[in-house]
Amino acid sequence: MKKSIAALLMLLSGIGGAYAQRGKVQFTAFGGFNHHFEYGSVEDFESGYNNFPVMPSHFPGNFGAAFAYHPLSWLGVEYDMRMTLRTDVTLTDPSDGDLLTIQTPKHFAITLSLLFQPFRGRISPYLLVGGGLDRIIVEDEVYISEFDFEIVMPAPPEDERVDPLIQAGAGINFQVYGNFGLRFDVRYLRIYDEPRSLGSLAATVGLFARF
Repeated sequence: MKKSIAALLMLLSGIGGAYAQRGKVQFTAFGGFNHHFEYGSVEDFESGYNNFPVMPSHFPGNFGAAFAYHPLSWLGVEYDMRMTLRTDVTLTDPSDGDLLTIQTPKHFAITLSLLFQPFRGRISPYLLVGGGLDRIIVEDEVYISEFDFEIVMPAPPEDERVDPLIQAGAGINFQVYGNFGLRFDVRYLRIYDEPRSLGSLAATVGLFARF
């Protein structure tokens, strides 16, 4: 009986080891930054309503986690959650040159992507394409401009805070020890907001574990 139990345990251990080596499931925790491209146009200026029409490019930090499943060695599906933090930007009133320094809103995004992995090894490059939803996290805010004008920036209605997004990118998984390693990821995201869509480039570094 003892020999049978030992043999069964060895068999289960072998199956578990083989499954772990396949590494079909991967969890990643990451952080980095976004480069949000300039948004808006001087032509959007409207006195008393949109005095600061251009949002300049800025570089907020981000962090998040991703869960991927690879049914095939070259193909995977990944669920990604990430938070983009606030950062200071300075806006300009094109009519009189008044300046206004504000903090950009936080963004929380969830996406689902296909991962294409041409080969798998200690170093595994990949391409991805997918989409999802972006939600801004913002409240009514009041600022004072350089010319001492009080500027009220109301938060948009709740039903206008969520927008669709698409993304495409590439990265590398670098296996460091066992089923653990580093991940380097760069992706382009486009948020379809009104009246204009918003583009950004995200770069992150993460730690992953495969199971």
